[in-house]
Amino acid sequence: MRYILSIFALLVCFGGIVAIFWYQELQYSLPTPVPANYKAIPVGHAVKDVKLVSALPEGPLFLHFYNPDCPCSRFNANHLKSLVRMYQDSVQLFIVVPSAKAKKKAISEFGKHLEYIVDDQQKIASAYGVYATPQAVLIDREGKLFYRGNYNKSRYCTAKASNYAELALVALLNNQRPPVFDSYATQAYGCELPERNELSKLNFF
Repeated sequence: MRYILSIFALLVCFGGIVAIFWYQELQYSLPTPVPANYKAIPVGHAVKDVKLVSALPEGPLFLHFYNPDCPCSRFNANHLKSLVRMYQDSVQLFIVVPSAKAKKKAISEFGKHLEYIVDDQQKIASAYGVYATPQAVLIDREGKLFYRGNYNKSRYCTAKASNYAELALVALLNNQRPPVFDSYATQAYGCELPERNELSKLNFF
């Protein structure tokens, strides 16, 4: 009986380790599930809904989709800060968050000097084809989508050769054509955006 209990305890411990590994690591190494009603927005597309972009000035723009509750967004934070330091005088950066509560956390992470947009109805995310965080969206001077995708192949953004968002930003600022990257740049890896009914609850805090 003691032997059986020991085996059971080991299995429970092993299962717990596997669960933690899945929650913290493995699930984020897989592509983020694409929503059933997802509408892809091609590069070069201009969002024509004036109400949607009325709060945004003309390009070039850098939209950073951030959720402080997403581990991938937190891992990406230092990389974003370095991009802000290098390019803040060349591009207008907006940090797009899913709730008022997320905005407070984002301000504590990045500072009050940056611009924040609460996209609690996911109108901006939908307009640019974003369904996960972290994601970068670059908009050119004509208001057209220049890049939408991941920051890096590495979750910690340590592989300089695959700094997709930065490479796209450099191309945009140099008036070059949008770069063509592999699927690691354009297929979302990270956390799904919260459901809208969850966001309505979060905005009360």
